[in-house]
Amino acid sequence: MIPRRDLRETGTSDADRAVSDMIAFVLVFAIIIGSVGLLSTVGFQAMTDYQEGEQLRNAERAMVSLADNFNDVLRYDGVEQRDGELSLRGGTVAIGGGGTTVNVTADGNDDPLGDTDLGTFTYEHDSTRIAYEGGGVIRSTDSGSVVAKRPQLRCNTDGSGPDTAIVSFVTVDAAERAIQSDGGQEFTISKDGSPVRRVEEYSDATVTVHVDTDYERAWASNPTYGDWDVEERNNPVELRCQDVDRLVITVVPVDINY
Repeated sequence: MIPRRDLRETGTSDADRAVSDMIAFVLVFAIIIGSVGLLSTVGFQAMTDYQEGEQLRNAERAMVSLADNFNDVLRYDGVEQRDGELSLRGGTVAIGGGGTTVNVTADGNDDPLGDTDLGTFTYEHDSTRIAYEGGGVIRSTDSGSVVAKRPQLRCNTDGSGPDTAIVSFVTVDAAERAIQSDGGQEFTISKDGSPVRRVEEYSDATVTVHVDTDYERAWASNPTYGDWDVEERNNPVELRCQDVDRLVITVVPVDINY
């Protein structure tokens, strides 16, 4: 027979163990719940960031593809319009005038066309903007801008033919409007008036393209333009083609509808 004192000690010991087990269970449960909550928050944010990044990369690739299609109106006389589609996914497309202005001089002489307003066709989502500009594509964020597709500039002075500077632009001449959507949207680019083409003959001239733009870093990316030299990286950006005997300028005004 167990003494009464031993029964009391045994009961106290069992109660202590029960309390300890309960505390351990609560601690383990709290750690598990906290870990799950932390992982859920961090994982959800990481997934959201990845999804947004992938969306913008897809939008950039889609805009480059659209630009390749749209530029047919610049490359071919017989092409009057082209169609293309963008998946907006909550982003906004804005169309209108304004935007970057370019001016071309040869040995300091005035541009035979004067200042040329390239107009705007941009896709925006959060703080990122992807712009179809003059025939090229530029991606812009709060940290600056980069070229996704180079503008239609050539400086052919490698001795393979006449030393020629070629400056070709699409200019968007459209009423200002914007559209936001979660789905796909088709856009149509069409020539809006007669293209302007000028051929100027020189002898070892220096052709300079002056670019007044919000995308200075992209336009001043020297590797983007082959033999063009970047003489000024601030606004306006100055691109120069040396020892030119011929300057070819092509400007195609277009309208973009959806």
